[in-house]
Amino acid sequence: MKNKYFYSFLFVNFLIVGVLKQAQASLFSFKVDSVQILFDRNQLILPGESFKIGVESYHKNGKVKKTMGADGGSVLWMRYEVEVTGGTARGGKITVSPQLMPSKGKYIELKVYPKKQPELAKHLLIPLNYETNITFEPENNFDKAPGAMIDGVLVSTFDNGMSRVLKKLNRNDESEHFSFSGNGGYWERGKFYIDENFLNIENHQASVIVQSLRNYSVADTFTVFLDYRHSYRLNFRGGSGMPGFSGTNGMSGSTGYNGGNGEPGQYGEPGYDAPDVGVWSDLYYDSVLNCNLLYVFAQNFNTGEEFRYLVNPDGGSFSISTIGGSGGNGGNGGRGGDGGRGADGSIWYEQKVVEKVEKKPRTRNVEKKVIKKVTDAEGKETEVEETVLEQETYYVDEVVRETISVKHQEPGDRGGDGGDGGNGGLGCPGGRGGDVYLYFTEDSRGYERLFNVQTDGGTGGLNGSGGSGGNGGSGGNGEPNGSSGYQGHSGFSLMGWAPDGWDGDVYIGATEEFYVPHPADGHILEETSEDIF
Repeated sequence: MKNKYFYSFLFVNFLIVGVLKQAQASLFSFKVDSVQILFDRNQLILPGESFKIGVESYHKNGKVKKTMGADGGSVLWMRYEVEVTGGTARGGKITVSPQLMPSKGKYIELKVYPKKQPELAKHLLIPLNYETNITFEPENNFDKAPGAMIDGVLVSTFDNGMSRVLKKLNRNDESEHFSFSGNGGYWERGKFYIDENFLNIENHQASVIVQSLRNYSVADTFTVFLDYRHSYRLNFRGGSGMPGFSGTNGMSGSTGYNGGNGEPGQYGEPGYDAPDVGVWSDLYYDSVLNCNLLYVFAQNFNTGEEFRYLVNPDGGSFSISTIGGSGGNGGNGGRGGDGGRGADGSIWYEQKVVEKVEKKPRTRNVEKKVIKKVTDAEGKETEVEETVLEQETYYVDEVVRETISVKHQEPGDRGGDGGDGGNGGLGCPGGRGGDVYLYFTEDSRGYERLFNVQTDGGTGGLNGSGGSGGNGGSGGNGEPNGSSGYQGHSGFSLMGWAPDGWDGDVYIGATEEFYVPHPADGHILEETSEDIF
């Protein structure tokens, strides 16, 4: 039986060694007649990006083999050496160096050969692709007015006829091969924003300019012709009043003492008034857009800051709000401190002599009759009665005296009362809404309906909550135990809010024309603020 196992072991080892030698011979004796580099031209070869290649080998026995990744390929890439000028290689994946920007007119060179047969090396010169056309296409519906945002995609067409649509231009990996700039606006985080000030926009046109960094000669300009059909909003608000600080909590009482009262919450501060605002509007005919436009000039009377708008009466509107600041909330009252625990009653001991009856043992002799068997001289047994004395234990009651110590305790003291909670602070009223002065020229008065004004007072602050009273302290231990202290009173709370601030007023008046075309070049000339006032 042992011989059987021994020969089976030798046979298995022989098979394993044979398979390993065959695999080793196949790996290190890979001989071919010639190789060919496989390259699909329907893929983009771009700086910083990767593309795939394959190798086809021809053998003397007529067999044709391909590397893994190619159609029907099974040959491992470890049998080949791949050298790249202008990039790097990892197996059948070639990565083009990003330093080859711009890519137009540039190439990378491949050198591929079996590791054991470098004399069969094949060279391939591959031209890099580049854009021949780029187009920025907006995706969102946007207002053609100052301050609008345009989100879009970029369509790139390359020299080999392939194209790409880049939809996430805020990502660096999609936008890094292009430069973005604007006229009458700016590019930021993958979006184009039309300048908010129309005075920075020439001829009512805003443009985003995209240029390819792979081919500097390719660029696209997307131009927006403004129509000013936009719902403009100019918002002001008074500052909010500071909230009142909450009162501090009362200290808990020490043993036998009351808890401290909580501090009251502070009052909130009143909201600040909104600024008064003046708005002037003048209607003029724009020769570039061939339509009437409203020129709107606004000024914050508190700061002197100026704002300018163009509004198309056909679809546009102008809203202005100057809202008072919110009043500050009142602070919450502090919680009353807990009362201290009552002191324990004092303890003393009394010595007392007490009598008690104890059972004490005693002994005595008692006569008892017993029957004994005796043998006479003739050897006969006879019974005889004898009287004997036996010692007997018995118990008697005996009064004894003992000194004991008796514990006594005075009554426990009453626990301290809880402190009162602090009163809640009052919220403060909101600030007053600002006054708005609307002035219309004679030809713009018919468009008052396009102006929406809101002059609400600020909301009042919330009144603070009173602090809760502290818990009464528990009574001290004693005979009897002390009573607990009283719960402290909660602080006063005024429910609700302080009143809102007063609303501002709206005044409507007339003004002379102040926005006229310049006689020399057709541009618009605005009169000075002194002329308006």
